[in-house]
Amino acid sequence: MRKTQQILLIVLVFFLIHQSNLVLAQTWVQVTSVPNPGLEPSISVVNSNIAWIAGGSPGHPVIFRTLNGGLSWEPISTQGTVNELRCISAISSTTAFVGEGYINSYSRVYKTDDLTMWNLVLQTGQNDGVFNSLYFSKTNPNIGCALADEMYITTNGGNTWVPKSTGVIGVSSAQNSLMFVDNTFFGFGLKNGAARVRMSNNGGGAWLTKNVNIPGAYTSGFTFKSDKLIGISSTSESMPQISRTTDGGITWTPISIGSGLSGKTYTKWVPYTSVVYIIGENGAIKRSTNDGVTWTSMQTANVTNLNHFDFNKVNNIICGYAVSKNGSVIKLIDSVLYHLTNTEPVNNNLPSEFKLHQNFPNPFNPVTSIAYDLPSNSMVNLKVFDMLGREIAVLVNGNRNAGKYTVNFNADKYTSGIYFCKLNVISKDYEKTFITKMNLLK
Repeated sequence: MRKTQQILLIVLVFFLIHQSNLVLAQTWVQVTSVPNPGLEPSISVVNSNIAWIAGGSPGHPVIFRTLNGGLSWEPISTQGTVNELRCISAISSTTAFVGEGYINSYSRVYKTDDLTMWNLVLQTGQNDGVFNSLYFSKTNPNIGCALADEMYITTNGGNTWVPKSTGVIGVSSAQNSLMFVDNTFFGFGLKNGAARVRMSNNGGGAWLTKNVNIPGAYTSGFTFKSDKLIGISSTSESMPQISRTTDGGITWTPISIGSGLSGKTYTKWVPYTSVVYIIGENGAIKRSTNDGVTWTSMQTANVTNLNHFDFNKVNNIICGYAVSKNGSVIKLIDSVLYHLTNTEPVNNNLPSEFKLHQNFPNPFNPVTSIAYDLPSNSMVNLKVFDMLGREIAVLVNGNRNAGKYTVNFNADKYTSGIYFCKLNVISKDYEKTFITKMNLLK
């Protein structure tokens, strides 16, 4: 019986080899550009197909949107806005917020729901700074934050805003340095003096200024993991050093991420993952998948003067876009698939069918994630085989409750080539085997 199964597996192997289902992973590619974006364009990602850009110059705001993954960008009416825009947060293909960047006057946040008119939803006091950062939660878009000299919080989708005095005087926050986990934990990087961050862990009731112990004064990079414990900060002069905290921002320790980045740097943490990115003005990008402990360089499209980037995680795939000061846009076409555990269900929504998903990323080096769905309690056997049908790893062997699962496969000790993942499930009224092809590329 074992020999027969091995023969059948080899047959399936050669059938799958001829199927063209491999995708490029972990690579930024250049998509189409936008014209005249201004000196400080910002970008917001809804999903891999939908993204928005805002920018412009004094008296000439511009807004663009793509619905086809960056293949084309359509100009969106700026009716209702007045001045250049320094920040944007998009909720969907039709709903977005933008913030004005105009010094020595009032600064405003606008919202559109219909793409034809932008309605005023928030305004500073006169000479209270410009809106240089704006963010709505990717998981709960009712909660958002806008940053000028003061912090403004909304918990009802931007209908009303509550000011939170930051306790600093003058224009002190670095462009797009806003750190926002939820309406109780937020902060920003300071733009003068030593490398410092200003943050609150109690909804703005109290603020802390922390020196992050790295070179530079313009702390443009500031982000936190969703656990509110691990954070990353960087400046325009600190490379190759960043600073890292594991105690909620109380203490900060410099670490090296290696050479490659220079100029202003920005950081983004993908919510509810251990994945964090850092981008350099010179066009280099690095990523960490272990909470900022170690970093690897990513392939980029050699676009320089990068000014802002954004990410979202949709169906467990991370998609990202970045925009430069000349309007060039790059896109992360495939990134890491990440789950918090290897053995627990991803969520409580029960799937409707048994399924083995394609591993991600693919090609991979050396770790990839394998997801599978169980609509009912089942006996699960998940293994990896080489090209000759030899079993090289047992990832799961036991009973599992109904749910969506992932498991990581580390191929560090194996050579480049084609491998196969085989899932066998046995439930009360069902038994089936699934096989997918995986490409290890070192």
